[in-house]
Formats: sequence, C-alpha cells, structure tokens
Amino acid sequence: MDSRTEQILDFLKTTDGAKNILRKGYLGDGSRRESIAEHMWHLAIWAMLLHREIGFENDLLKTLKLVLTHDLVEIYAGDTYAYDDKGIDGQREREERGAKKLFGMLPDDLGKEFRALWDEFEETKTPESRFAKALDNIQGFAQNCISGGKSWKENGIGKERTFSRTAFPRETDPVFAEILDRLYETADKEGAWGTRGPENP
Repeated sequence: MDSRTEQILDFLKTTDGAKNILRKGYLGDGSRRESIAEHMWHLAIWAMLLHREIGFENDLLKTLKLVLTHDLVEIYAGDTYAYDDKGIDGQREREERGAKKLFGMLPDDLGKEFRALWDEFEETKTPESRFAKALDNIQGFAQNCISGGKSWKENGIGKERTFSRTAFPRETDPVFAEILDRLYETADKEGAWGTRGPENP
C-alpha cells in the first residue's frame, strides 16, 4: 500500500470516531443520545428531500459534501451544546484545532478539499452552505420535537430560548419557516419545553 492510500485509510479509521461522539439531543424514541455521525447522515437525507423544494438554486452534491463534513472536527473538539453559552465561547478555537489535526491527516490535496468544505459551511456565504446550515439547525430542533423535548426538559430550555436556533432557517427560505411552524405546533401540543432552570432563567 502506498503512503497516499495509507493516509486515506487512517483518516477513514479516525472518522469512525464520529459514531461515538454524542450530541445533547436524543433519538426519536428517547432511548439514547444521537451521535454526530447519525446527525450528519440525517442531514444528508433532509437535503436530498428538500433541495428542490426551496426557492433558490443549489448543488445537491455540494450540499451533501458540506453536511457530511461539517461536524467531523468534533471527533477532536467534542460537541458543543447549542444553548451552552460558556461552551460556545471557545467553540471556534477548539474546532479550528480539530480541523487542523483531522484534515492534516489526509494527503495535501484532499486535506485542502475537506478544510475548504468545512470553512464554506462555517461562513454560510454560498447557497449550498446556507441550505446546509439551515438544515443543521432544523434537524437538531426536529430531534428535540420527536423525542418529546427530552433534552430541552433536562436542560431547562423554554420555547423562547430556541428562537436563536430557528431564526436563521426562517430567514433562509419560506419552506423552512413552514416546517418550523409545524414543529413548534407539535412541541406546544406535547408540552416539550423545559421549565425555568439554570439554562432558562
């Protein structure tokens, strides 16, 4: 095996770790937390189903690359809970270090490609990155809804606290606003919101 192929294989072995990094949100049945690998896979399904439904042109293959790359750095950086203000403060620095370490494992051309995808997702300047970022926010919100708000309840997250996560998708396309309206209705009906607590003063 030549060194290039060996580098690729080592990277693939390392990215298996995405299956072990757990997010705060739960699977729909509430049995356990969702992994970042499951989250990225689910985002890819969302993208496949919605890329023709939204009102702006986007390259599906590019979007799929973005969603399947964007959280890989968490293998080293760990997941940061969306409502953890203290954790968010240092998130960018942790993820930058993770990106450098992870993508640095690859042959130079592939490392640059993966790093460019990660940067594009973070910057949200292209149609594909706006689409991917909106899906990222919606999928996490939807997971909380279909699990009966288990994570919201554990962390005292009330309805108003979630607006910071749903504002971007709402602004991105009316289809996302429609989906969110339906999800909010579901959360209201099922009493999915957390009560007042340290995360929801």
